Amino acid sequence: MKDAPRDQWHLLQRHLEDSAALAEEFASGFAPGWGRIAGLWHDAGKYQRAFQGRIGADPDAHCDARVDHSTVGALIARNRGAHPLCFLIAGHHGGIANKQELANRMERQSHLLAETRRDGLPRGLEEEILPPIPSWIGTDARKLALWTRFLFSALTDADFLDTERFYKGQLRDLGETMLLEALRDRIDAHLDAISTRATKVNAMRARVLADCRTAAELPPGAFTLTVPTGGGKTLASLCFGLRHAVKHGLRRVIVVIPYTSIIEQTTDTYREVLGEDAVIEHHSNLDPDRETRRNRLASENWDAPLVVTTSVQFFESLYANRPAKCRKLHRIAEAVVILDEVQTFPANLLQPIESALAQLVAHYRTTVVLCTATMPVLLNQLPAPPREIIKDVRGEFASVAGRCEVILPSSAKATTWEVLASELQRHESVLAIVHRRADAEALARILGDDCFHLSARMCGAHRREVLAEVKTRLKSGRPCRLVATQLVEAGVDVDFPEVYRAMGGADSLAQAAGRCNREGSRNRGYLHVFVAPTEPPRGILRTAKETTWVLWNQGRLDLSDADLFQEYFRRLYGMVETDAGVIAAEKELRFRDSADNFRMIDDSGIAVVAPYRGSDERIADVRHNITRLGMRRLQPYLVSLYPQEIDQLNRAGALDPLDDHLFAVSPPFVSLYHPRFGFTWQAHPLAEPRQLII
Repeated sequence: MKDAPRDQWHLLQRHLEDSAALAEEFASGFAPGWGRIAGLWHDAGKYQRAFQGRIGADPDAHCDARVDHSTVGALIARNRGAHPLCFLIAGHHGGIANKQELANRMERQSHLLAETRRDGLPRGLEEEILPPIPSWIGTDARKLALWTRFLFSALTDADFLDTERFYKGQLRDLGETMLLEALRDRIDAHLDAISTRATKVNAMRARVLADCRTAAELPPGAFTLTVPTGGGKTLASLCFGLRHAVKHGLRRVIVVIPYTSIIEQTTDTYREVLGEDAVIEHHSNLDPDRETRRNRLASENWDAPLVVTTSVQFFESLYANRPAKCRKLHRIAEAVVILDEVQTFPANLLQPIESALAQLVAHYRTTVVLCTATMPVLLNQLPAPPREIIKDVRGEFASVAGRCEVILPSSAKATTWEVLASELQRHESVLAIVHRRADAEALARILGDDCFHLSARMCGAHRREVLAEVKTRLKSGRPCRLVATQLVEAGVDVDFPEVYRAMGGADSLAQAAGRCNREGSRNRGYLHVFVAPTEPPRGILRTAKETTWVLWNQGRLDLSDADLFQEYFRRLYGMVETDAGVIAAEKELRFRDSADNFRMIDDSGIAVVAPYRGSDERIADVRHNITRLGMRRLQPYLVSLYPQEIDQLNRAGALDPLDDHLFAVSPPFVSLYHPRFGFTWQAHPLAEPRQLII
């Protein structure tokens, strides 16, 4: 506390001891003894006279230059042979470095330890007794890397919290937090009180719930929850998680959702059942104008009994190297992690994802639940395969097989958009799912103005409004035609009598079937699979279509057969690269490279703020000062465009740069954003800037 009276200073010894106590508490389950040592050594470099002079504690040692205080504790750790601590102590402000980078840094700064000893480093601090490294790590660098990040998490969270405690006079108060037992009782009471009419779908949901309650008694470990779409897994899986956590003394339940487009749907359901303050959300689409103080604080380190987050946030944190992103990791230990729609895991990161999940189950007392209707083969690295929660998976799929009849193509001939549109117009309510954003716009234009449209060319706020109107129309029985890309499939709760799906991956076809007669309220729904005049984008989507095409040609494409997907994913993953260089980086303890290589979202796009209702005021907030809060407020209005599109629009003078990687649309060019299709101008090449001006 520079310039504060001396009796208000945060004493260094007190900070080290208190941080050590918190870090030890956080790490006790997976690194007993190590949290305490990390806390005691992490700020040892602050004993330097230069540092004391810089903060004004030693007027005789006045110093205006930056003082390296984090390397000193790393040097102590190196001298004592506590090599994992070198990474986290040296990186507790700037991030964990690659092994060679850290070695070079410590060699350059090796003189600092002797200088700190001279300046008053307590002698006993270097003589702390080291605990043994857990024997299960052995010589496996991948295990050592994840363990180091978890310990880094415990240290950084302790450091943040102790500093915050000093300034506020107490550890943070999040207000009243419901205990897991109370959450369990609430969801049980809600599920027991549900009265539903007798249908095959509701009977299946009741069996799924009963199986989840039974399996919750089993010991912690890895589970699969293979349920047909519409089988009620959103609440049934949470019921399992809460009961399992209470039964086995686990600390929290973390629900991981693949897409921000469906996370709000899930959290709304949870809050309706458990109460408004029972759920902590942590995702990029969360509007800070609606966020509570408790949610903001708890999302920093997941200090809550129930957390809902995204796959991006969860998995990128497991391989991150920066303090803010790693801070919450230790909360994953001794937790139930429910992973929804696991078929959406990016194939190019499958190996590191499986490696991390297997380690969580084996060494961090974490229960992992893999949920989907189309289960891939995962977690082969475990000594035993995951336990299936549903007692009769085949029987459950068979029980609702008649809900939706799948009509496969009669030939490989492509259907034109005009022919498809004429067929769609015969149905009052119908959903068509196509490969590409341009496909969706082209088909929707042919169908006319009364057809709804959904694609990633629309910002999140726009898509939510359209989806809400679609659901309202379907529930009221009013006509509703919708053309969408595959973003409408996994997790989106819509129920159409007829669905058309472009031939793609078998998992995508099954998810499309899940939007057809979802509730079983009709005698039968129909999924029409057609051959589109375009191909899916290059990469995993095209490979998935090719894999499915082979199964179709072999007469094996039976979407009601749960076993089909095991074979489908085996073939698919055998044809693609399942690691983006993360495993190699882990084996060499290149922490920064691991973080850089583990990217679940393609960074090739550039963000543009859509000129959609409500965006103007938020753009004004960041025009001259881009802050993290301002960026979060803009998130519901961002659309990712390709670099070549950005170049084209810049040449036309249509974009207003907010920073190097963020643009708004210049006011004269707001017609770039169509009220129905979002960003669209490709049909009219921009020969002249005035073509965009209204």
